[in-house]
Amino acid sequence: MSTLSITLPDSVRQRVVSMAEQDGVPVEEFVASILAQRVAVADADSYVRRRAARGSAERMLEILRSAPDVEPEECDQLSEPS
Repeated sequence: MSTLSITLPDSVRQRVVSMAEQDGVPVEEFVASILAQRVAVADADSYVRRRAARGSAERMLEILRSAPDVEPEECDQLSEPS
């Protein structure tokens, strides 16, 4: 584990403390959890962008054109909007 010192506006710190208390966890654990979630989102976004860069719109359309033109099975049909 490492220690990281950051400067926060008082309003943000107060909100973090309040949210940590609501979750029943120490502030450090709450902040670490939030940062871990944000890092995971950034990693996922980066992965999707790398995969998208390798893709081809023409290849996707080619695949879609080869799909059979049939009605979806009943369990896959969307219900009518109410």
